[in-house]
This record gives sequence, C-alpha cells and structure tokens, in this order.
Amino acid sequence: MPDECTETDRFVAVAAETEVPEKGLACFDVEGVGIVLCRFRDQVFALENQCSHALASFDEGRLRGNRIMCPLHGATFDIRDGSCTGAPASRPIRSFPVRVRNGLIEIGLPTGH
Repeated sequence: MPDECTETDRFVAVAAETEVPEKGLACFDVEGVGIVLCRFRDQVFALENQCSHALASFDEGRLRGNRIMCPLHGATFDIRDGSCTGAPASRPIRSFPVRVRNGLIEIGLPTGH
C-alpha cells in the first residue's frame, strides 16, 4: 500500500476503514472522480470506478482474490495496480496511492485531476 505522495499528489479522505468490508469493495465519488475501494488481506486499494472496456462502473462488481470483476461483461483487473487481467478489456484502469490514517482511508489524487 503506497504511503508517500509525489509532488503532484495530494491525499484526500474518502471513507472510514469500516466502510470497506474485508474481501469486499465500496464505491465513492471523490471530487468528481468515481473511486472504488477494495480491501483484500488487510490492505486497501483504490481504482477509478470505470471499466476500460465498456465504461461500466464496478458498483455491482465482485472481488476474486486480488482481482475485481466488471459486472457488465466480466473483464477483470488487478486491484493492486489496475492492470487488465481478463478479457474483454485490454487496457488497464487508473489506480491511486492509498494510506490509512486515524481510521480514515485517504487516496492520492493528482493536482488538478
């Protein structure tokens, strides 16, 4: 779980740790960006909440280990880095650095995202 921000990132609070279940996901709007938070093995990961194949959201998606599955056509992505792991998608989705502070999950957003 990345914990340092780069010059272009600023961390923004998204949710309380308790809002993202173990082996589960939760979706949020953060400053106009759809974000899906995923928890697996006591780590939290953040991805853009939009499949690169048909632009569906992951609101009804499922986690299978360290992969998230799009509910529309079944494309899968690695929650650790957004890389595409299963068709019909062929492009990755954006991932964001995450840190947890005082029970709050924060993500790094690029300045002027």
